[in-house]
Amino acid sequence: MSSMVYEIDQSGKIEQTERDTVLAAVNSKEYSVIVIAKDKRRLQESFRLAGKPEIFIYAVFAAILTKLIKLLASKNVIIDKEYSGQTKIIEKMIKNLDEKITITWKTIGKKSLAHELAYKTFKGKQRANKRLTYEEIWPKAIKIAGGCLNSTTLRENRHSAPAYKKIISQKTKKSRYQKIGS
Repeated sequence: MSSMVYEIDQSGKIEQTERDTVLAAVNSKEYSVIVIAKDKRRLQESFRLAGKPEIFIYAVFAAILTKLIKLLASKNVIIDKEYSGQTKIIEKMIKNLDEKITITWKTIGKKSLAHELAYKTFKGKQRANKRLTYEEIWPKAIKIAGGCLNSTTLRENRHSAPAYKKIISQKTKKSRYQKIGS
């Protein structure tokens, strides 16, 4: 393997929101990032609220990959086929952010150093180099989704009408509305 090419493997699938996810990159150097389960659940909820729960897995995987690749000195990566039928979609999402990245998809296998690093980090036997948070991933995921997300339903763009509660007068039995909080 060339010293400029990194192998990347994942431990803990994105859709397993009860577990953390680790992506590890290895060539002559090792680097790993972790996303904790709580942040993945927040991301999943944000995609649900934005009306696109079906792209949650691929957009988040692509966002984490782009963050990891940015931390590496190389733009040439070999990525394990975690989501076999979706590699073209994921690659397109990544290239939406950085067209200069060269991606090769292959099955890395359990004997790979990238797999070993991802697994050790996932099991807590080794510390990740960086923890990626919801706040770091969500803006990337929005860009990666490339207009697929319904921006009017994003939490930061929603405005609800004031809440009213019905009050029934005991004497007149007429209903009237009173604004809550006033």
